[in-house]
Amino acid sequence: ILAGDIGGTSVRLALFERSETSICTRIMKFSSKEFSGLAEIVRRFLGSDTVSRACFGVAGPVREQRCQATNLPWVI
Repeated sequence: ILAGDIGGTSVRLALFERSETSICTRIMKFSSKEFSGLAEIVRRFLGSDTVSRACFGVAGPVREQRCQATNLPWVI
């Protein structure tokens, strides 16, 4: 499971293994302004790993299943 906190200053991503008690296997912080979008950060974070589920908290309103991130030129 991939979890993320997406903000105008930084993006924090964590990878969890699903078990009786979810175990965080990796966590990283990225500077938002150094990347062109969330997909680029996720690709760098995951490398060759794959995920079956993901959940993100995004700073900004979600309308019609899209979010214009606050303080970033990203559409998520």
